[in-house]
Amino acid sequence: MKIICPSCHYVGESKVIAKGSRKIEITLWCCFILPGMLYTMWRQSKDGQYQGCPQCHEANVRLMKRKEWQAYERNGQLPPE
Repeated sequence: MKIICPSCHYVGESKVIAKGSRKIEITLWCCFILPGMLYTMWRQSKDGQYQGCPQCHEANVRLMKRKEWQAYERNGQLPPE
């Protein structure tokens, strides 16, 4: 999915980002096995993930239409891969 990030002005492909915290997940696994397992399952489910900016992890990104993306390609405004 092609996006424009309003926070850092990134233009390019979006990334699937997990909600929550890895530190909380590890703590729950160490202290309480059942809540740790439930938290891990939630983070890996569709409800625990979102498409966002790979640089700043912003969730409120704007999707680009195909014509807009092609205009960026023609003008050479895309970041190098």
